[in-house]
Amino acid sequence: MAYDAKKVWLLTKKGSNTQRIRRNINKKQDYMNCIVAPLWYGACKKGPDVGALRLAELFEKESHSEICKVSVPADVSGDDDRMPHFNAVDKVNRKICELVHSTLSSGGKVITIGGDHAVSWGSIAGVLEFNPEVGVIYIDAHGDCNISERSSTHHIHGMHMAYLMGFGASKYVGRYTDKLLPVGNMLYVGSRSLDSYERELVNDHHISMLTSDFVNSDLDKTLAAVGDFISRFNQIHISLDIDVLDPSIAPGTGVPEVDGITEEALHKILNLVLNENKTKSIDFVEFNPLYDKEGRTDMVAQRLVKLLSRL
Repeated sequence: MAYDAKKVWLLTKKGSNTQRIRRNINKKQDYMNCIVAPLWYGACKKGPDVGALRLAELFEKESHSEICKVSVPADVSGDDDRMPHFNAVDKVNRKICELVHSTLSSGGKVITIGGDHAVSWGSIAGVLEFNPEVGVIYIDAHGDCNISERSSTHHIHGMHMAYLMGFGASKYVGRYTDKLLPVGNMLYVGSRSLDSYERELVNDHHISMLTSDFVNSDLDKTLAAVGDFISRFNQIHISLDIDVLDPSIAPGTGVPEVDGITEEALHKILNLVLNENKTKSIDFVEFNPLYDKEGRTDMVAQRLVKLLSRL
C-alpha cells in the first residue's frame, strides 16, 4: 500500500487542531468535521493507529473537511487490571466526546475516525449529550457489549456499548454523559461473534440484531428492517467497523470473523441510511493496514470513504 504515514501525521498536525475545529464551530453553519483518533490501546494491538492516519488522508482528499487529530497519550501507567490501558482510552474519549458534542451543537456533522472501536465510547456519548433520543445503527461483526467482570480478553474496544447502554460497573457507566442509550434505540447489523455475556444481554433485553446470516440470506428484508428502524428516530448515528465485511473482502482488520457480509450489501445499507438525511454523525474504525493483503482492504476503505463523505 503506497502512502506516507509520516506525511499524514504532519498533515493532521498543521496549525492547532482544536483551534481549527473551533473556527468551524464559531461559524454556526452546516459543515463537517473529521475527528481522527489513532487509538490502538482499546484493541491492545498495533495497527489501528496506522489505519486511522490512512483514513484521515482519504477523508481529507475526498470530503475537503477539517481534520482534527486527537492526541493519544504514550503513558498508560496506573490502569485498571481488568481494563488495560484505561487511562489512555479514557483521556482520548473525553476529548472525542467534547468535540462531537460541540460540532453537533453548532449545527455541524461529524465523522470520528479510529483507531480501534473504543473511540465510539466518546463519540456516541457526545451524540447522546446532544440528542438522547438518537438511534444507533451499529455495523460490526461483534457486539462490543461485554463488561470488565465477564470479558476474557479485557479489551476495551469490546465493552463500550454495554457501558453506554447502562450495564456494568458504575465507574464506567455514564462516564462521559449521564444520558444513556436506551436498548430500544440500538440496532446491530452484520453481527456474528458474541461472547456469552453479550448474548445474554442482547437476548434478555431484546436488543435488535440483524446477523450476518440474516443479511446474507435476505438483503431485501434487511433493508426493510433497517428502514423501519430509521423511521422511528429523527436522528441516526452510524458506527461502522470494517470487520463487518467478510475477511476475504477486507482482511486488514484486527479481529476478522468468517461469514461476513458483502461489500455490495454494506453499500446498500449505508446508502439507505444516508438517503434518509437523518444521519449527523458516523464512526469508521478498525482498519488495520498491518494485516491487509495486497492492499485489498485499502481499496475497500477508499470506496467506503467516498460513500461516507456524502454525510
